[in-house]
Amino acid sequence: MLFYVQMRWKIEPPLTLDQFWELERQEIDVALQTIKEGKVRGLYKVAAQPRVIGIIEADSIDDLDRTAMGRLPLRNLLEFEVVWALRDYESFAVDVREGYGRLPAAKLPDPPVRQ
Repeated sequence: MLFYVQMRWKIEPPLTLDQFWELERQEIDVALQTIKEGKVRGLYKVAAQPRVIGIIEADSIDDLDRTAMGRLPLRNLLEFEVVWALRDYESFAVDVREGYGRLPAAKLPDPPVRQ
């Protein structure tokens, strides 16, 4: 399963900028390893913002949580602002061909009666 994640750095004292960049170097080592393993499909630094965007492959949201909270050197300094599960086109196409067309249409509730 693919996930879109958007993270923000929280650099707060007593952490110095030099200490932060040392942790970031460690984070890059982990990122390169996860890219080689195929877990990270894309990792992007947003220009002029303390923000990183990634496309991550994980077996489940729990697997993503374990990776984010257990493996990342910056886990205490990263705030996950957005985590969206993504569907690839092939999976979506299979669902449309084999499932969605045969499901009964959802019935919307009746609108409330105004007085």
